[in-house]
Amino acid sequence: MRNTLRITSLSIVLATGALGSCTTDSDSGARLWRTRCAACHGADGAGRTRFAEGRPFADLTDGRWKHGSDRASLRRLVADGDPASTMPPFADRLAPEEIDAVVEHALKLAAAGSVGAEP
Repeated sequence: MRNTLRITSLSIVLATGALGSCTTDSDSGARLWRTRCAACHGADGAGRTRFAEGRPFADLTDGRWKHGSDRASLRRLVADGDPASTMPPFADRLAPEEIDAVVEHALKLAAAGSVGAEP
């Protein structure tokens, strides 16, 4: 009986943990950021990466945004890239919902790191 109670309790804890770890939109933005953006912009969006060295717009937390800091401008940049820089287009690599999730995550990182960036 005691073991049955332990197993039942453990099952409930594991099930609750599994439900709590389900991916949400904000989680997908963070996940996509880590896999698609962090190598250049850094995990925190501050652009402190070897690749971003000497590229002033790689830092998304300093309030200096070459293409604008609003959602529409950022979404356009992520989708279309910037042929004048090393920013690649992601429209052919990410679904529209994924681009939106990355944009939301980038704006969160910018707001957390800078007063000048407006989410």
